[in-house]
This record gives sequence, C-alpha cells and structure tokens, in this order.
Amino acid sequence: MIFHIAVPPLPPIPSALPEAFASRADFFKPEEVDRINEIAFALPSRPVTVGPDSKVDPEGNVSHVRHLMPGPDTNWIYQRVLHAVAQLNALHFQFDITGMDEPMYHVTYKGEEKGHYNWHIDANNPGRPRRKLAITFQLSDGDAYEGGDLEINMTGIPVRAPREKGSLITFPATHIHRVAPVTKGTRSAIVTWIVGPPFR
Repeated sequence: MIFHIAVPPLPPIPSALPEAFASRADFFKPEEVDRINEIAFALPSRPVTVGPDSKVDPEGNVSHVRHLMPGPDTNWIYQRVLHAVAQLNALHFQFDITGMDEPMYHVTYKGEEKGHYNWHIDANNPGRPRRKLAITFQLSDGDAYEGGDLEINMTGIPVRAPREKGSLITFPATHIHRVAPVTKGTRSAIVTWIVGPPFR
C-alpha cells in the first residue's frame, strides 16, 4: 500500500529571516489532547528503532511508539495538522512540499528509563521521498515531566522548543535536534514528517 496524504497548497508568504522552528500554541485544546492520548494508549506499543537497519539503539534512542493510522477516529487530527503545516510552511519556510508518506507516531519518553533521542537529523531511507519538515506536537503538560526538552540546533547554539501541552512545532528536517533525557515523569508527543521533491 502506498501511503500519501496531500498538504493543501498555499503560496509563499515571505518572512524576514530563517528561523530554527515555527510553532503554534494551543493548537489542540486540552480535551482534544486527552482524546488523542486515549486513542493512542489503546494501541500496542513497541520500542523505537533507528537507522537504515531499523534497530533498537539504547545509546541513541529510548522511547516507545504507537502508530496512529488515518481512520474515522483520527482523520480530524490529520486534517488539522496538514492545514496548520501548510500555513506555517508558507509563512516561515516556503519549501516545496507534497504531504505525509507515513502515519503519525505517538511517542512516549519515560523518566524511569531516562527516555531520550540523541542528536540527529530526520533523513528518510534511500528510495523514499525526502523529508523536508519535522512536526512535533506536545501531548503532556510541561510541568508533568523534568528534562525531555526538544532542542533544535540550526546555528550551533541549540534552542529549546515550546513544551506547553497542545503546542505544535515544525522545523526543517535537516536541522540537527534531540530530545534531552527525561529524568522524571513521562513526556508524550506526536511526531510526523512532511515530504517533497529534492532541494535544488
């Protein structure tokens, strides 16, 4: 099965300077976040695998993932995210993007495991469309866990992304970034990627 959901087309809206990330606060209401978590936690989870060989790598990543497939219970999430990403891309990045080529991931980082994801970029495997934008939205209260910051390094100086519940963050997939170790509590988030033709 070929997976592809299109991003709505919007013309570029030039901005002054490139930014490490773009964000939208309160993208989902608290009750919507709770509903997303309810849907996700009813699904089976597995340890996250990384690299071209899709291996578990405790040095690089300790987290658990559940796949949120499109369907009657989740289509509203997909549509809301795709429309927001189209707007944020037009305003901040002006990339040539087409859509998602894989389902959304619900990812959980646990304090008792020192859950983390070390510095990396979000490259796709050879033969797959190029990932252009990485998307994260926060499903946990920022004060419900310690550590666990999403840090993005565009210039050599990492910047911390918002951690408020319901926030959406998007940034170029080529920016090196990490999720710092969670030292207490649990951080949950949705992650996904927007693809497009190769950069020229």
